[in-house]
Amino acid sequence: MRIWSKTVLMASAALCLGMLAGAPARAGEYDDGQSVKYYDSFKGKKVVLIVISSGMDIAQGIAAGLTRQAQDLGYQISVRDYNWNNDQGAQAISQAISEKPDVLVVQNLDMQAYASLFKRATKEGIKTIQVQVKSTANTDAYVGVDWYQVAHKNISKLVSVCSPSAGGSGKIAILQGTPNNPTNFIGMKAIADVLADHPEIKVVSQAAADWDASKAHGVVATVLKQTPDLCGYLGFWDGQDAGMAAAVAEAGLKGKVFTTTSGAGEKSTCDKIADGSFDNYVAYGIPEVTRRLGVAVSVALQQTGKAGADPYADYVAAKELTKATFTPDQCWTVDQIKQTSWK
Repeated sequence: MRIWSKTVLMASAALCLGMLAGAPARAGEYDDGQSVKYYDSFKGKKVVLIVISSGMDIAQGIAAGLTRQAQDLGYQISVRDYNWNNDQGAQAISQAISEKPDVLVVQNLDMQAYASLFKRATKEGIKTIQVQVKSTANTDAYVGVDWYQVAHKNISKLVSVCSPSAGGSGKIAILQGTPNNPTNFIGMKAIADVLADHPEIKVVSQAAADWDASKAHGVVATVLKQTPDLCGYLGFWDGQDAGMAAAVAEAGLKGKVFTTTSGAGEKSTCDKIADGSFDNYVAYGIPEVTRRLGVAVSVALQQTGKAGADPYADYVAAKELTKATFTPDQCWTVDQIKQTSWK
């Protein structure tokens, strides 16, 4: 027993000495074999985040999450805003490329506008991540929702409610944003695919409101007057569709005309779910998108391979929320995202 014990003690001492020998010289810092290298990989690194508009809830959530990550992990971040203007966005991306950041993150407004710039960034060795809308060009990563699936969930719900077999009139209306917007035309593709299998459903209107709540109100009020037996209304974005919900309520049809829309799932919109303004809501889950975006940034900053060598996508599933099923913790505020620690 004494020989066995002495052997164990000697082995343990050797193991401890080996661990100390392999660890950095900084006193008191534990290294599990990767942790010190992990934190060191962020120091002195630069990330540029370019968003559509600083006033947009999605952009606010993304910026809050990455800013907190930068503070916790020690990299530098610069957040820029191109204010819904593709030309200004192109200038912002070009400027960022000239600065040679370690990672470039872009919230796209358009699928085509920045494709050549993304290729240029990759060629110049800049890791590039797209968020929420994917360009036709692949980059190191895309993180965000699958817009086809968002609309697919919405139209499938409306069909299930408004089908004559379910007691509905079979008449529905679609409130578009702008037809050439990627989230809009991808969504219309999903709607067309679902309705191809449901000839019992008739679309009485597909008017656009240009993402404007006032225009949406006017369009919906007119359609409701023209179609007194309308069963349901589908919109593409909660900001615009607040006007849709208001028109339905003013016509005395709240709870009678089924309303469904989608959006970032911020708390102010969840209030509209709670009061029945939206009967169904497909939420993008921005806290989860932001978390996964942060992971993508973290991976890009740690890896030393060639930019664009192995593109990947992380599609974040959207959640359906209704008054009967949703809970307050499924909604979010910017302050909550700011308080989410990365360390």
